[in-house]
Amino acid sequence: MMQMKQIVSRSLREQWGRAALLVLFSAASVAASLLPPQLLRLLIDRNLNAGRMDGLRMLAAAYLAALLLIGVLDFAKGWLLTTLGQRVVRETRSAMLRKAGRIPLRYFSEHATGETVSRFTADAESINTLFADGLVSMAVDCLKIVGILVSIALFRLELALVALALIPILYAVTRVFQRGMRQAQTANLEQVGQVSNHVTESIKNVQMIKLFYKESYLEDRFCERLQQNYRTRQRVARYDSWYAPIVQLIRAAAIALVVVLSGAHVFGITAGMLAASIDLLSSLLSPIESLGSEYQNIQQGLSGIRRIDAFLALPEDQKDESLTAAAVIGPERRVRIVFEHVSFAYEHGQDVLRQVSFTAEPCTSVTLAGRTGVGKTTLMKLILGMLTPDAGAVTLNGIPAQRVPDREKRQIFGYVEQSFQFVPGTVADQITLGDPGLSRAQVETACRFVGLDDEIRRLPGGYDAPARAEDFSFGQRQLLSIARAIVTDPPVLLLDEITANLDSATEERVVGVLSRACADRTILSISHRATSILHCDKLVYLEAGHVRAQGVPAEVLTQI
Repeated sequence: MMQMKQIVSRSLREQWGRAALLVLFSAASVAASLLPPQLLRLLIDRNLNAGRMDGLRMLAAAYLAALLLIGVLDFAKGWLLTTLGQRVVRETRSAMLRKAGRIPLRYFSEHATGETVSRFTADAESINTLFADGLVSMAVDCLKIVGILVSIALFRLELALVALALIPILYAVTRVFQRGMRQAQTANLEQVGQVSNHVTESIKNVQMIKLFYKESYLEDRFCERLQQNYRTRQRVARYDSWYAPIVQLIRAAAIALVVVLSGAHVFGITAGMLAASIDLLSSLLSPIESLGSEYQNIQQGLSGIRRIDAFLALPEDQKDESLTAAAVIGPERRVRIVFEHVSFAYEHGQDVLRQVSFTAEPCTSVTLAGRTGVGKTTLMKLILGMLTPDAGAVTLNGIPAQRVPDREKRQIFGYVEQSFQFVPGTVADQITLGDPGLSRAQVETACRFVGLDDEIRRLPGGYDAPARAEDFSFGQRQLLSIARAIVTDPPVLLLDEITANLDSATEERVVGVLSRACADRTILSISHRATSILHCDKLVYLEAGHVRAQGVPAEVLTQI
């Protein structure tokens, strides 16, 4: 758990003032909680038993003031715990988000979305529970136990020994519940991730679900997961519900024993001491009783921390942070892309690509063709360095693609997807994607190049208008995608079947823009259309994950 230890240590150092106040208020709260029993003893022995009324109001007022002080100190302690815990949660989520940007893309294809989401939500929030309702509360309760034992010993040492004898009994009972609770909490966190993933995937694919009438099938699967989680939660509830009654029974037996022995004059204590001792015994068993739920919170938090630490310990992409786009592109801005015996599998033993080799020479266009599922989009991701080959190498001017830092990629690559994805913000933000290094002049130049400048200026607010999908046709969205790709003037363009869903008139407009954008650039495109294939310099035809044929398009088409 080194990662989490560093995060917690850094957060506490930055908030050392609040951490010091938390220690102070916690100690004061423990001390204040011992005042009411002592005042109760004085009130009974000096006033009620003696029939003296003088000072009674003062002691009663002091008793109420002590209760009020305990409430104020508990409030301050709770507020400090919450703020410190939320600071740790914030730092943890920030570290996880940074980590998510550095781990290989393969992780997200191998793990369900809901599992990752649950790490950011339930697991991270369990850290706050660990500190606020777990470790700190347990430490305070342990201090209370010590203070109560000392207070009882001041009345009579034998009473303190009786109280002390209860602790191993309660400890043994607590340990029985600890093991089962830890296992149940770990299983619960995993199942919550599965339920969250099912909801996320169902919402994402709701159109397909309705189209193929799969509502009942998915409902059955969802109910099955809910039932599994329900059974696990029942286990948690059983451990939680049985613990408190057992502790209450032990407390009642201890109080009864003290009353009987006191009535038999074994201890030789006054009525005030007896009342105070009973109050202290109740106070003693209350923190011990709380230890069970606090241990439950600690186990839940530790389970979350283990899962977060496992996420933070994942291997990262091997980026060379000293590498710049200029070093990759070179002074002539000509990029040569080479695939050399590349093999890749998303899952072990199930190769998507096998021994793929081809070259895209500078300022030429290469089209990747083949049936759906042969690995064309995977090749694009390998070029972008989003994936790392299992064998072989993908190089840009001799530099492995996976070494290029993410911050430099937009200066090298322009990527045009099959469908345009809007981001929150203005129309200009759809082009810049929040990059402060891009000026408004560059955005307008890119939009003029693709022929959208006039149409954007007619919108209320122009480039500063909120971007709404309904304001743009499908063809205009593709033009926005091209503008987004070329705004940094990259020497490489990657085109992922961008005309597949366009009508002929819109396709002609998009192809015309691309023809101009592709001049003096290295182009790799995915296409199934004969018009696109015949107009490229080189065709690479993939079949069953390997290159079946490559070369001049007309010659390759005769071989397949």
